[in-house]
Amino acid sequence: SRELPTNGGWSRMAQFVGKRRGLGSLTSSKRIKISIYDAPPRDEISLEEFEQFALDRMRVLKAIDAAKAKGVKPEELREVVDKACKQYLPIRDKNDPELLEDLRKDKISHHVLRMAYSRNEELRRWFLRQEEILFKYRFSELDLDSRNQVMCLLYGDDGTNLQTITVEEFDQFQSDLNKLYGQLKMEEGGDMFQNLQRPWQHIYKVPFEQVFDLVSVRKVYLHDGYAYVSSKDVVSVIISKFRARLSRSLTENARAFYAKAEEEAERLGPLLQNLTNAYLGPSFASGNVSGRVTLEQLPLVMQRSAPLCMKSLHDRLRDSHHLKHDARMQFGLFLKGIGVTLEDSLAYWKNEFMKGGKTSEQFDKQYSYNIRHSYGMEGKRTSYTPFSCMKIINSTPVGDQGHGCPYKHWDANHLRGALQSLRLNSSTIAEVLDKAKNQHYQIACLQVYEALHPGGTVDSLNHPNQYFLDSVRYHEAKEQDQQQASNVKQEEATAASTAVQAS
Repeated sequence: SRELPTNGGWSRMAQFVGKRRGLGSLTSSKRIKISIYDAPPRDEISLEEFEQFALDRMRVLKAIDAAKAKGVKPEELREVVDKACKQYLPIRDKNDPELLEDLRKDKISHHVLRMAYSRNEELRRWFLRQEEILFKYRFSELDLDSRNQVMCLLYGDDGTNLQTITVEEFDQFQSDLNKLYGQLKMEEGGDMFQNLQRPWQHIYKVPFEQVFDLVSVRKVYLHDGYAYVSSKDVVSVIISKFRARLSRSLTENARAFYAKAEEEAERLGPLLQNLTNAYLGPSFASGNVSGRVTLEQLPLVMQRSAPLCMKSLHDRLRDSHHLKHDARMQFGLFLKGIGVTLEDSLAYWKNEFMKGGKTSEQFDKQYSYNIRHSYGMEGKRTSYTPFSCMKIINSTPVGDQGHGCPYKHWDANHLRGALQSLRLNSSTIAEVLDKAKNQHYQIACLQVYEALHPGGTVDSLNHPNQYFLDSVRYHEAKEQDQQQASNVKQEEATAASTAVQAS
């Protein structure tokens, strides 16, 4: 059968993509609503499903990453994960006939992204962090019986590192255990020791170093180098084991990623590499939904609604009357995406370049073709889409070319000066600089947006044109509110004047 590769088996990846077969290979008599991803699914799948499953899982992992970077509270993170999973990666009730299809998608999408994110240490760390949070959320949603099944799957037959305590150990430490766990409400409800017939079967004995997080908050009983953990808190032990297994698998995948046949590299290599940089939102290829932006409107909307990466290019072009090629592509496609027509774009660039010393003939000869080409009017007639945040972040500006992401490519002093020019307060600037320093570039941009748009709600930012469009909508709504308030005051004044005249 054609299957997804095991660990280092990248060479069978291409065989996995084909016509879809049945679900029998994914069935399980236990049908627990979680997978430990120990072995790849033995199933065939179309190339379209292969990519779509991976992108849907990517949306969930990106949502987790964005929430963590914003520093949300645990209960808020749970809401984020729950919402994203229900939308893109649902696992329905174990009695639902669609559960097998959900588990199939979950398993396939995990193994595809595991291959894609095994290429370097940075990608592996990112994938491991998000998958750990997703697994923790799903494990916490299981009932007690399903949790025990997962423990058996993770620890195998010997269970040497995860054993419930004996009756003798329970009797020996009952007094101390009662002090710690006596009022703990288990899934069955009620006091742990009074309501459970065999409470010792709900306490696990593990090496204390596996549960440092529980030790640090004194949620376990310690004796002789072991921690006694309630089944309700055993999630920490399970996550530790899951993390170790996944980390090992990612390392094995990494060694095999480039050791593949030439045919497979051509077929699936680019797809796997592009998955890690995939932009998951609208393309903004046809302009923004608010309509056309004219050249007369452009200065105001650029100052008010453009993200820093585009505002800086607009200001540079205005001041120097020239941008280098990569900067022109980044800014020019952004203008196209916000609704600047081809005719206006040609006029705009020509006007600026002529201010910098170019003649009309020089501009037409050297620059107009590339502008027309980006609008799909030359060459293969391909209409190019504006650059996403990830594409801009992954660009490599050399010297003072001007393009790229300010939060990644500018030094701290340059970025601080730009943020001060936006009139942000010192605490916001410090937070943005900290996010940029810690490589949370899109979160830094989101913080700037929120500071400049009080009361505006944006969950995440993944595209400069998304920033622009959300900002335009924000200001339009604000102006409508102000107009409505003005109308109300005018009506009240008219009513009062009429009342005075009537009296």
